[in-house]
Amino acid sequence: MRFRFCGNGDCPDWVLAEINTLSRLSSVKLKLLGQIVAQGLIEPPLDMAKADKIFAESKLDSDINLKACIACFSYIITSTARYNCDHGMLFAELQQLGLPREHSLSFKKVVDEYGGALVNKLKDSSLTVNKLQGSSVEVDREAKLANLRILVNDEEHSLVLSPWTVGVLLENLKQVRSTMNELVNSPYS
Repeated sequence: MRFRFCGNGDCPDWVLAEINTLSRLSSVKLKLLGQIVAQGLIEPPLDMAKADKIFAESKLDSDINLKACIACFSYIITSTARYNCDHGMLFAELQQLGLPREHSLSFKKVVDEYGGALVNKLKDSSLTVNKLQGSSVEVDREAKLANLRILVNDEEHSLVLSPWTVGVLLENLKQVRSTMNELVNSPYS
């Protein structure tokens, strides 16, 4: 099956296994664990002492791996934000994976509460480009070459370009600008 919170892909097997474990917690404890995980994702580090206390209070078997449950919760929350999955759809998909209704509702409430902040955090930590500090071009008309100098992070880089290369570079930059404008105007941004 394909799940929207997994980017319209299959749900990883390890997540399926941990969903079974998470369903053994009470829905209240699951929500508390989710809040701890979400807060840890938004403002690291994760408070393992609080998470450990929730597991100790729940009186579950000692074979349950706390870190695996945290990883599962983290995966589901970040994937939901990454793929812009509708929270109602997440609620339905978690039930399809075997999580009880109350537990799925707890997941949904955590995502509703922390989803916006998590999306902002993911945007901030995604691909970033260093700002261009300066540039200059010198054209040698006799050799038919252009010397392009750019300054990034206080380091100067120099490129010697032929007229054909300048044309190709200009076309590529126009395509990149067009793609960037499409992404900026995308409903997912």
